[in-house]
Amino acid sequence: MKKQKKNQLPEYKDKYAAYRGKNASKDKPENLLKTAGKLLSLLKGRVIAVIFTVVCAAVSSYLSILGPDYLGKVIDVLAQQIESKINTGIMNFEPIEDILKVILLVYASSSLLSFFQHFIMAGVVQNLITKLRRSLNLKLSKLPLSYFDSHTKGDILSRMTNDIDNVNDTLQHNMIQIITSVVTFAGVFGIMLKNSVMLSLTSLSPFPICLIIALTILNISKGWFRKQWKTTGDINGHIEEMFTGHAIVKAFSYEKRATDEFDLINEALATSAKNAQFYSGVLGPLINFANNAGYVVICVLGGYLIIKGEQSVGAITTFMMYTKLLMQPIIDLSNIANNMQSSLASAERVFKVLSEKEESVEVIEKELTKGENVTFENVYFSYLPEKPLIENFNLQVKKGELTAIVGPTGAGKTTIVNLLMRFYDIDKGAIKIDGTDIRDISRKNLRNLISMVLQDTWLFAGTIRDNIMYSNENASEEEFMAAVKAARVDTFVNTFSDGFDTVLEEDGANLSVGQRQLITIARAILSDPQILILDEATSSVDTRTELQIQEAMNNLMKGRTNFVIAHRLSTIVNADNIIVMNEGKIIETGRHTELLSEDGFYANLYNSQFSNEA
Repeated sequence: MKKQKKNQLPEYKDKYAAYRGKNASKDKPENLLKTAGKLLSLLKGRVIAVIFTVVCAAVSSYLSILGPDYLGKVIDVLAQQIESKINTGIMNFEPIEDILKVILLVYASSSLLSFFQHFIMAGVVQNLITKLRRSLNLKLSKLPLSYFDSHTKGDILSRMTNDIDNVNDTLQHNMIQIITSVVTFAGVFGIMLKNSVMLSLTSLSPFPICLIIALTILNISKGWFRKQWKTTGDINGHIEEMFTGHAIVKAFSYEKRATDEFDLINEALATSAKNAQFYSGVLGPLINFANNAGYVVICVLGGYLIIKGEQSVGAITTFMMYTKLLMQPIIDLSNIANNMQSSLASAERVFKVLSEKEESVEVIEKELTKGENVTFENVYFSYLPEKPLIENFNLQVKKGELTAIVGPTGAGKTTIVNLLMRFYDIDKGAIKIDGTDIRDISRKNLRNLISMVLQDTWLFAGTIRDNIMYSNENASEEEFMAAVKAARVDTFVNTFSDGFDTVLEEDGANLSVGQRQLITIARAILSDPQILILDEATSSVDTRTELQIQEAMNNLMKGRTNFVIAHRLSTIVNADNIIVMNEGKIIETGRHTELLSEDGFYANLYNSQFSNEA
């Protein structure tokens, strides 16, 4: 038997082929300048600090480039004193000492200003990152549910952590360097021009070659940086899915496929990161090589001018030092440009989230304190424009009624609940509570009227008490205990040494599915809602507990407007009205006995559940 080849996953191969292909680098960020402009706009309010930093950097750089000029003077004065010693036998060290004192003062001042600029810039950058992270967090709270349905948790977390950290690291280390390099280049070239125009222009001979090299490398590398951070988000998303669903992976023996998927994404990440770092790293040596060639030319030309007597040894020595200083900012800026492209690729991913369309703006005209009668009027909705789901849906539910919604999987039952909660907005029609369109009240007001208990439990890291009190933080101890007793939570909490202060793991992983569901039921009871939505709320508890919970639910539902999404039809035989849905439409309505007598769709569903009973 031949060994199975690794990564036999065509869909993933197709998806990540571009990340490893020869043309992958052509996938460039959409607009680097626009992204850079957005980053700089976050510096509003810190303009004075930025200006002070620029001034400090400029003065510090200027002082540092004065050093070689004074060192050249020291060499010339020392040469004069040596000649004086030979001719007269006397050497005067005072001129040298005076120049050395100036050099010490220059470098000390430069170092002090450098400290101030780094200290201030650290605060400026952290303020910018704080704004960026806060804006992203606020944006995520305003995005519609559809955004989270179409993006993995890992990718979203990667944008919040990895991408913003990358922006932070790059700005922290490179913003001052950019200022310093520009000032150094301008200052050094100015001093060089003052000493010798011919040598200054000669020193710039490598510049066109360096520019061509830099632009070529940057043009290639920026696409790879974008791929790197995109794939980082993908691999975080994959890891998050595999570890949160670890039990499912094990149950279906999915380990090999999960590993193969990871290997493909990881290979794509390794390729993009390797190429990004390679092109980023090769830029410095190439430019340095071009600069050294120019440096050799300056050495030869300088020696020629010394021989001719047109320049002193100190002057040429100073000029050669300035030539090195002149080229260093170009090398630094080239490397910074690569780092900035990595940062801007990450920033682009963050700003892409910030530019996403938020939930529709609320027009708040009313505030409801009661929610009694719920009406769906000619409602149309689809998750995808090309695939209609809910069409011309009409439904009326009155206060005190229990309305059950049944139907096969994919009929649109849960979608009706999502629309009522405004997790999604309808395309056409209206949903009204007591005659008020739910789009005319705030989402907060709407959701305060409604409590939900779903098949999927919503528990957070914290104590059992915290999770139950989540729906009503101001509830008294008496109200709290009444809720937990009604939901039968006390029957298992008493077995824990810490009782209600038992700390739950993420999503209540240290509880059984049934126990988690009881806690969510207690939470719903404590909220004392006007409208109650139950989506197969007792599906994960045993039959005895289900009967107890059903009794508590019956008491809870009295005087409220109730929706029950049911799969086990035995739980809704006493419903006031049963809505039978199929393919987004209501096909039957009535009470249990009426629908059975009609011998239609509902009767078939009901009988199919009990046909195999002994």
